[in-house]
Amino acid sequence: MAGLQSRSAPLTATQGGLARAMRRSAPLLAMLAALSACASPERRAYDAALAEARTDPGLCQPERYSPSGVYQPLISQAWQKAHSSAGADAQNNAIPDNGAPVMAVSDLSTTPPLDIPPYSQRACHMTVKAPGQPPESGFLTVVYYTHNGRVDTSLARWDSDSAISQYYDALKEKLRSGVDMNNPTLKACMEHYPAIDPKSIDPTMHQAAVSLRAMLVRRCLANHAALQALYQDMYFIHR
Repeated sequence: MAGLQSRSAPLTATQGGLARAMRRSAPLLAMLAALSACASPERRAYDAALAEARTDPGLCQPERYSPSGVYQPLISQAWQKAHSSAGADAQNNAIPDNGAPVMAVSDLSTTPPLDIPPYSQRACHMTVKAPGQPPESGFLTVVYYTHNGRVDTSLARWDSDSAISQYYDALKEKLRSGVDMNNPTLKACMEHYPAIDPKSIDPTMHQAAVSLRAMLVRRCLANHAALQALYQDMYFIHR
């Protein structure tokens, strides 16, 4: 996300202070990078499942979601994020390393995949039940953005049927109120995930492509907000 700001743009006083704080914090950042390289078993299982889900023909098979199934980490982490204060758009790096609930999964069905380069998306509709919680129906979605022949961004989301209805109701209200398209972060995120020429795809797929891109742009905005908060924390700690 550091590339969101143009290199030619002058630094403001606040940005200059943050830059100096980051330089003073280099040893701390090096330590954090080293720690991130030693990913927990939970994190490794999640990343492996997310990579396999991109091409696995059995993505929506029930046995894949058993307590020891390959995709149990995806649904448990995605459900937990969706029900956390951070919400479904939280950073992948924010997934908890332990304590994720073991989900009971049933009533799985496959939804049509999307493969509209550089974007691809696969989803399963299912009913899930966390311990002590009522059953909840919705979609587990895995999304990928490929750049220069490699997966640049990947994520798994849980969106309940009720949350989807609420989202579209809120979206209609936002559209009526207007959206600030001059927001520099929004512009940068939209440039990172470019629009698809509607002439290049089947018209029936265009709406799905727009929704897929919007999901990644929202994630970009959430990641930027989290990174900005980190910079602010480090500035006050190390100034």
